[in-house]
Amino acid sequence: MDIEKLIEEFAMAFAKVLFNKEEKKSEKINIDQISSTDIFKIIFNKSFHRGDYSKAEDLIFHELENNNSTEVYEVASEFYNTLLKKSDEELNKRNFPRKEIYQGLDDIKRFKINL
Repeated sequence: MDIEKLIEEFAMAFAKVLFNKEEKKSEKINIDQISSTDIFKIIFNKSFHRGDYSKAEDLIFHELENNNSTEVYEVASEFYNTLLKKSDEELNKRNFPRKEIYQGLDDIKRFKINL
């Protein structure tokens, strides 16, 4: 499978979940209209929902370093705040201890200053 087709499939799945939009067979998503932030969100959401919090965190910091925007900062903040609501048992099961959440919240502050 080529990367363009993979991105198109992610975009369709993302639109379906995020916007509650059903895919129509005759519609095609114009890949030129998808931003790097959209692609980040698609891959981030997939990692998060699979419970791969470490990968999701890595994606956040990669995107913040390359595209320090309010939108990406808000995704990061929401990520950590959502994890804070999870039990220690769930976090440990996913190899993401609570202290890493607090460290991440502290680390993202430097990106908010630069906005």
